[in-house]
Amino acid sequence: MKLGSIKEEIEIEQRIAVTPELIKKYKSLDLNIILSKGYGEHLGISDQEFIKEGAEMLDNDEKVLSNADVILQMNLINEENFEKLKKGQILIGVLDPFSNKEKIKKLIDKNINCFSLELLPRITRAQSMDILSSQANLAGYKAVV
Repeated sequence: MKLGSIKEEIEIEQRIAVTPELIKKYKSLDLNIILSKGYGEHLGISDQEFIKEGAEMLDNDEKVLSNADVILQMNLINEENFEKLKKGQILIGVLDPFSNKEKIKKLIDKNINCFSLELLPRITRAQSMDILSSQANLAGYKAVV
C-alpha cells in the first residue's frame, strides 16, 4: 500500500503530516511512502532525509495524488487537487468538516474516503490518536519556553 502526502499551503499550515521519524514506523508496517519533492524544505528537512528513511520523492503533487492509496495531510487539500484524486482513495487529516461541508461533500461524491482526525473521540482507547491534546500540549510548552 502506498501512503502519500503533498506540500501544505505554507501560508496556512507550516506543519507536515509525514516526518522522517514517522517513515521508519510506516516502513515497519510494509507501507511505501511517496512525497512530493521539496516536501519539508520550509522546515529545514531535505529530501535526502526522507529518502534515507525509505521514502520515494516524486516530481510533483499530481504524481503523488495519482499514485497513493492513502493521502495524509494536516489540512484539507485545495479544490484544484480534488480532480487528481481517484475513486476509492483515503484522505486522512484535520479536515475541519464543519467549515468545509461543501468540499467534503464533493470528495464523498467522488468516492473518496475521508477521516477527519479532530473528530476522533477523546477517550482512553483512542488517546494515541488524539491530535487535539497533543497539539495543545505543544502549544503550552512553546508558551512556557
